[in-house]
Amino acid sequence: MSAVRPLPRGKRHPSDYRDDTEHAQIALILSELPSKHPARVAYSSGAWEGANTLSLIRLVVPRMDMVDRLLAVYAEHAANAAFRPAPQI
Repeated sequence: MSAVRPLPRGKRHPSDYRDDTEHAQIALILSELPSKHPARVAYSSGAWEGANTLSLIRLVVPRMDMVDRLLAVYAEHAANAAFRPAPQI
């Protein structure tokens, strides 16, 4: 499996609130999925479905280990959420 690279700022969806560190952690986790997995595709394409960590979680529900790790990344960075714009729906 090839590694998922963190999205550069210019390719992120406008509602993507994550910082570069959070993107790097998410990319590392998603690298464990097959290349055509919906979560990898959504994240790598810069689509709305991949623009926030909670949306990605619903795409990996069968992998509870991955859900737990994505939630941990989300929680780790949630303290900074007050300083980020809210995701647009």
